[in-house]
Amino acid sequence: MIKQFRRLLLELNPYKKQLTIMIFAGIVMSLAQWQLAVQLKTLFDTLEHKNAAEVLALPKFIMLITLFMVIGRYIHLSIMNYTADCVVTKLRGDLQAQFMNLSLDFHNNFQSGSGGLISRILSDVVIIQHGLRLVADFFTQPLSFLLLIGTLFYRDWKLTCIILLFLPPLVAFLKQIGRSLRKYGHHSQEILEKLTTVIKESIEGVKVIQSYDLEKSRVKKFDEVANVYLEARKKIHMRGEAASPATEFLATSVVMIIFTYIGLEISKGHATFGDFGSYLGALFMLQSPIKKIQESFVKVQETVVALERVFSIIDSDHSVPEWVDTLPIPPEWKTIEFKNVSFSYNNWKLKAIEAIPPRMILKNVNLTIKRGEILAIVGESGSGKSTLVNLMQRFFDPTEGSISIDGIDIKKFKIKDLRHQIGLVTQDVFLFSDSVGKNIEYGDLTKEPSGVVMASMMANAHDFISKNTMGYDAPVGDRGSLLSGGEKQRVSIARALFKNAPILVLDEATSALDSASEIEVQKGLDRLMQGKTTVVIAHRLSTVLHANKIIVMKEGEIIESGSHAELVHRGGEYSRFISMQNLK
Repeated sequence: MIKQFRRLLLELNPYKKQLTIMIFAGIVMSLAQWQLAVQLKTLFDTLEHKNAAEVLALPKFIMLITLFMVIGRYIHLSIMNYTADCVVTKLRGDLQAQFMNLSLDFHNNFQSGSGGLISRILSDVVIIQHGLRLVADFFTQPLSFLLLIGTLFYRDWKLTCIILLFLPPLVAFLKQIGRSLRKYGHHSQEILEKLTTVIKESIEGVKVIQSYDLEKSRVKKFDEVANVYLEARKKIHMRGEAASPATEFLATSVVMIIFTYIGLEISKGHATFGDFGSYLGALFMLQSPIKKIQESFVKVQETVVALERVFSIIDSDHSVPEWVDTLPIPPEWKTIEFKNVSFSYNNWKLKAIEAIPPRMILKNVNLTIKRGEILAIVGESGSGKSTLVNLMQRFFDPTEGSISIDGIDIKKFKIKDLRHQIGLVTQDVFLFSDSVGKNIEYGDLTKEPSGVVMASMMANAHDFISKNTMGYDAPVGDRGSLLSGGEKQRVSIARALFKNAPILVLDEATSALDSASEIEVQKGLDRLMQGKTTVVIAHRLSTVLHANKIIVMKEGEIIESGSHAELVHRGGEYSRFISMQNLK
């Protein structure tokens, strides 16, 4: 717990000036509240002695104290709330930045998927936000507690000692609740991740859901997970709220003791109504800091859980490591070489399933790609084709072996420099919720956007963009939902053309298109491939017939290699694919 809060306090370092003002305002508020308790004795004694002059003057003084108290509270809380907003916004930014830095290995194996990550950045951070707002109470309530307790001791130390005997069992009770809250807090947040995943899948998969009449099934799935979540929250609320009636019952018992004790003292002439009013007033005021400290204690348990979950992502070392002394990429490199490359996903999130050995995606792959040639990779789904090109871009690193450019391991290059050398066009086109022009410009933000139109013309996309009244400022919608499949693909090609990287990766770029769209897209691809080292992954073998070299993959291994004519003549796996697609 201490470790997490130390980290949280480090996040507050940039706001020292605001926190200083907040603390000062909190001290003013606490002192003013304490003075109100002190002045109650004077007020009651004045009324008892019927002193007209003091009766007229004292309310003005009390009003002035109250004014200081409410102004102090306003400054104190408003600064703390805004500071909490600033800190959690930064935490969300840190999480998003970390999400983008973490390797595909992490994202592919994160147990609750992207829904779980969204839950961390939204719900967990909100819990931290509420916890941060309690920091204000940590600066004021203990001071108020000490001042008011001091007043109680000053008025009657014997009675105060009797009252304090009630505190040890209450503290032990709260400590037990705290343990339980941390336990169920973890469980609750894990279930919330699953619930977020269910909601995310229902939104993103709405087309499939409606097509297969799965609406009731998805509602049932939501209800099942939601009921588990509600059961966990029920246990948290039952334990959290148990602290409140316990303290209220204790407070009532104490008031009755005070009433009896001081009533007897007044009847004996050992105390005045001012003593009774002041003591009781201080005790009633003491309930506020006790209640807030108790509430803070409960909330802190949930905050600790959220902090652990958020910082576990921020501190994760599952990003692709950067070499310390990086080297420049040779500008006129000649070859890219895969040497004894093997790869398996590191299922770090599934450590409990140790009996299941990791599945090898690639096995001892050896491959040389010459500059300027077109390499085609074919094979059945799951044979390791996409993994091969993902390794080339260092989305993750080989489990064994190495990938080099002109004999230099690509790990020794800056990741940014390496990826700047590669243009990517995939089957599943991802467009940002922005304008058409901006999505093309994202190919290389260091370039002047004046080249966007030329890139779109080369990609055969300029005509359909120009037909829109907004032109290049037209929005593409969420993930390009306002464009057709062919239009999205041509924007993706224009983005790669704008980047103009020397290496081009086409990952089944036309497999999801109809014949008419494929023709239009292929025109853009032909222009894009000119003068570039191109790696083509394709199910439609008609797109790879003119490749300089074709490799056939099966179960993570290269089983055939050669030109189209050579492989057809060989009569192996490639020849079988050709026959299945009625090609020659």
